[in-house]
Amino acid sequence: RGIFEYNKTTCFMRLQSIYLIAAILGTVLPYYYLISFLMDEGFNLALFGEQLFTYAASSMFTVDLLLSSFVFWIFVEHEGRKAAMRHRWIYIVCNLTVGLSLALPLFLYVRERTRTAQVAQ
Repeated sequence: RGIFEYNKTTCFMRLQSIYLIAAILGTVLPYYYLISFLMDEGFNLALFGEQLFTYAASSMFTVDLLLSSFVFWIFVEHEGRKAAMRHRWIYIVCNLTVGLSLALPLFLYVRERTRTAQVAQ
């Protein structure tokens, strides 16, 4: 038995579990580093912003994440409407307060739950 099976209900449920675990990790891991920064530097937004663009490599990741987040917002609106998902704004709030590492798997988790409910009807 692999992670993905042909049985749609089982596959949806396994995907839900994967997405939920990813959302939890996507909250805990980034916040570990944020809390470390805050403990070392305090609430220094200028330094935080400066460190995002200190090196070419960190700048590349920062710009990539900003662009990916913007595309995610469009995806949430389009896919969320198509799947008849309510409260789509919550994923943008999650993206802005924690990051794409929470927002994307949380959106996918809820979308799969919505699909599972629709298949069950």
